[in-house]
Amino acid sequence: MSNIYIYDEHGRIKGVIVPPELWEKLKGELFEPSRYRGIYKGRKDLERSLRELRDEWERVF
Repeated sequence: MSNIYIYDEHGRIKGVIVPPELWEKLKGELFEPSRYRGIYKGRKDLERSLRELRDEWERVF
C-alpha cells in the first residue's frame, strides 16, 4: 500500500493516509523532546526539574 492523498475542492492536499509501517517509523521522529527543552536540555530527569520549577511559583499567602 502506498500513500493516499486527500485533496480539497481546489486541488490542494488536505491530508494523507500512510501505511501503518511508515507511520510507526515516522511517529518516533515527529517529537524529540531533547530538541525543545532549552536550558533543561542537559537534565536527566526532566519531570523532576519541571516539578521543582512549578514549586517555585506556587505561593501560599
